[in-house]
Amino acid sequence: MRNLLHANLSRLRRDGTFWFMLVLIFACSAGTMLLWGRNVAESLDHYYFRLSAYMGLYFAIFAALFLNTEYTEGTIRNKLAVGHVRRDVYLANYFTLLLASLCFAAAWLAGGCVGIPCLGTWRMGPAGLAIYVLVAAGFTASYCAIYTCAGMLLDRRSAQVSILVISLVLLLAASSVDNALSEPEFSSGIVMTMDGMQMADPEPNPRYVTGAMRTVLEVVMDTLPSGQSALMTMTKIATPVRMLVCDVLVSVCATGAGLALFRRKDLK
Repeated sequence: MRNLLHANLSRLRRDGTFWFMLVLIFACSAGTMLLWGRNVAESLDHYYFRLSAYMGLYFAIFAALFLNTEYTEGTIRNKLAVGHVRRDVYLANYFTLLLASLCFAAAWLAGGCVGIPCLGTWRMGPAGLAIYVLVAAGFTASYCAIYTCAGMLLDRRSAQVSILVISLVLLLAASSVDNALSEPEFSSGIVMTMDGMQMADPEPNPRYVTGAMRTVLEVVMDTLPSGQSALMTMTKIATPVRMLVCDVLVSVCATGAGLALFRRKDLK
């Protein structure tokens, strides 16, 4: 697999799309931080991770383009023709996507540092920042495992569309779960009285999720890479160990399923 990785990395170094996206992500991160950094009433922590919710889409765009080229140029068939096994081809592509995506994540985090002169350093401290960076690396690995599975099992345009659709579905799923968990326990409306409009007494919110169902939704949020990135956007990471364990499980399961199906895939 070493030769495959070396070939993929050589291709990555010459890939204009990779370098363009790297610069674009850095510029977007720095630009938005400069825009938000004008509000000096907030800390750097409040803005630094805001782009995390969109990183999955950046990963998906690059994965769709990279893996599509493997099929359109016949690269996969050529690799197999010279004696490489399918497992090594699959894993080499996964690790290449992971490396590229980690570079994108590093560009995002580096771009956010332009806010330090205006807002100061992170209030969460070095330990808190390290935890957030580890979680970012974890959900990056999960995204790449899912996208590699879809991209290696589907052909050409169907793979491109499927990867992008999967990224949007993951975002919508995380948004739906977060909306359910964000329902307040009590709600109050406005009533008209002789003295005008007044707030009514708080009443139990029927949409508030409690008990086992709330625990299930919290685990789902921690399992979805899009859920982790959404929580990071809001700086609400409360269970980093569980998130990292979920990232390992998602990566292993997606890669294992992809390998099993790719071995039987007809590449003619």
